[in-house]
Amino acid sequence: MAAGRDLFDPMKLDLITPQERLRLLAVAAFPQSKKLADVKLGRTARQVWRDLCLAADLDPWKLAAGIGQQLEVPVAENLSKSDPSVARLIPEQLARATMILPLQEVGGRLHVACAYPFEGGGIRRIRFASDRRLKLFIAPPEDIENAIAITYSLAAERQSQALGTLLFSADEKTTAIAGQDDQSAVVRLVQGLMMKAIEAGASDLHVQPFAGGGMVRIRVDGVLRRLAFLPGPVLPALIRFVKAHGGMDPTNDRAAQDGRVSIVSDDHDFDVRLSVLPASRGERLVLRFLDQNRIYRLSAASFSIAELRAFRRMISNTSGVVLLTGPTGSGKTSTLYSMIAEVNKIGVSIITVENPVEYRVAGISQVEVNPKAGLTFGTALRSILRQDPDVVMIGEIRDRETAEIAMQAALTGHLVLSTLHTNDALTAIPRLIDLGVDPSVLSDALTAVVAQRLVRRLCKECRAPVCEPYKTADHLFRQVTGEWPGYRPVGCEKCAHTGYSGRMPVTEVVEMTPELAQAISHGDRSLPALREISKGPLSSIAVTAAAHVISGDTSVHEVVRVIGQRFWKGAAAGFDRTPPGEASLTMWNGEQEDATMRVLVFHRDEDKAKAIGEALKLEKFVPLIATTPDQARKLVEAEEDVVLIVADIDPAPGQTGFELLKSLRLFLAWAQLPALPIVHPEDNVVREALETHGLPDYLIHPVAPEHIAARARYLMTH
Repeated sequence: MAAGRDLFDPMKLDLITPQERLRLLAVAAFPQSKKLADVKLGRTARQVWRDLCLAADLDPWKLAAGIGQQLEVPVAENLSKSDPSVARLIPEQLARATMILPLQEVGGRLHVACAYPFEGGGIRRIRFASDRRLKLFIAPPEDIENAIAITYSLAAERQSQALGTLLFSADEKTTAIAGQDDQSAVVRLVQGLMMKAIEAGASDLHVQPFAGGGMVRIRVDGVLRRLAFLPGPVLPALIRFVKAHGGMDPTNDRAAQDGRVSIVSDDHDFDVRLSVLPASRGERLVLRFLDQNRIYRLSAASFSIAELRAFRRMISNTSGVVLLTGPTGSGKTSTLYSMIAEVNKIGVSIITVENPVEYRVAGISQVEVNPKAGLTFGTALRSILRQDPDVVMIGEIRDRETAEIAMQAALTGHLVLSTLHTNDALTAIPRLIDLGVDPSVLSDALTAVVAQRLVRRLCKECRAPVCEPYKTADHLFRQVTGEWPGYRPVGCEKCAHTGYSGRMPVTEVVEMTPELAQAISHGDRSLPALREISKGPLSSIAVTAAAHVISGDTSVHEVVRVIGQRFWKGAAAGFDRTPPGEASLTMWNGEQEDATMRVLVFHRDEDKAKAIGEALKLEKFVPLIATTPDQARKLVEAEEDVVLIVADIDPAPGQTGFELLKSLRLFLAWAQLPALPIVHPEDNVVREALETHGLPDYLIHPVAPEHIAARARYLMTH
């Protein structure tokens, strides 16, 4: 036995750090180098190896040979021959964290190169992640790190090409990104994802680390929807490409960055705003699509006749401040542009100040603030007022300077349109006073405040009338309004099984009256008092939303999702009825979907499927059992919150595993979800199909339900 083996008494292993273990091995291998025993070692593997090499005056590979001899571990002779096809067994992030490189798979054993080739946490993590027996080789960490970069880049190219073929058929339309002609796999993948998002009418596309890979989601009608799952190595390659073509630094993964690209789809020009943010498991990427060909009109925004009349009264004034309030994503900017479109005529001078300019509008001057160049909202507004505008649009009032200039502009004969972040219309008044606006100035300058939200419309193709048996939500709604809801969501292909298609605004409009102006000028900022004074012909957001529920435009669940629990109290007040008590709201909350992760379990043997399900429950998953391909397909389509598929690829008599995969349509499902296939060892057809299509790792029969559940938990947390 080599001397180095005697240095590692199993009872003492936990008392020695990996750095010290490596030092002891180096001392045993090179006893003539006296400095090895005393040299101060760094913390990282690269620092430790560098310090040992300098102390012993050794080449890193000679140090590797000496340590390997002590441990009876061979040296990894050529890291450049690492097989990219086995990289799928170990996520890139895990390989980098443990400094362990997969080399090749021989006889069911995974050969790996590592800098610390003795039993430890890193090796255990690799063994568990790969579900393979390991054969260890030693190599210097710097060479391992370089080889990891090369190996996973090649693997990413292969997997992204396979995934691009899987997600997007060859005859689908693509679009050029910022004029690039490169048709590599990553380019096609990015183009395909963006086209899918645009075709679905998405406002945003999200890419984030998830389950050892990346989850791609799109925001449609204000709600995120799953689009695809990216294998681990594809995610960083995709983000690097987007950063490189969006004016960002692709080599910097530690700082938040913003960029933009322009694309063309079906003769529509899109400005795409890019945002990259470092997160704990990698970088997050968000793309926001801004359709520059979109036409804004108040009459096309689904406002009621009364709301349209109110908006037109507001903008018919030649002076005054009109404010839109609401959270991000509530449609404030779209309504502002629609109001601008109404007054955009040859005889009207319009200037906007925005951060940034979101939509380009012909006939008006748009100014984008640039704080680094000294062009803030305040400085821009002062200059704008010297440009003789009739209408000024301010992207957002967020500080005292902007608020005061906006009020002064209104008092000097300008119509000012802007936004403010408050929960309702009347809260804008104390908010502006808190910013430093004089109450007497505010009472003279303010014309109207509109609070707005966007709720999803029920799909008219599949919505169903509300009838018995009534649900808790139906009873609560009747309690606060005296009416039953009109319709409830169902789901069909046209609405992507969501039950909703498109969105509509719900508003609260407060127009200035002499009584309200007098109260403000006297410094009255009490919301109950202001609400009593401002009662007008138009209702609160809760009452407006309730009216749309009664008419069947939207659902109870949707308005509560958007407005929150305040809906119940607001609707009850508007209809002069009693709001629901705590017990009723507790029942309502119990009816909501929980946030527990759901896992689809497919197995032809129901007893075995249930056994896997019970093991998953112990890992805090909610199992959904399917014993036929049709059941599995329907569950994948219907259960939006499924996060993982566990599938036993056990073909029926006369059917190959590959045919089973096709009948399950799991190729499509696995492109949208991480999956854990269980494959029979003799079924080489299925194993080759999985490897060819770059799909996630798989388990091989026999495997215990507890092992399956543990692997599922690992996938969801790494």
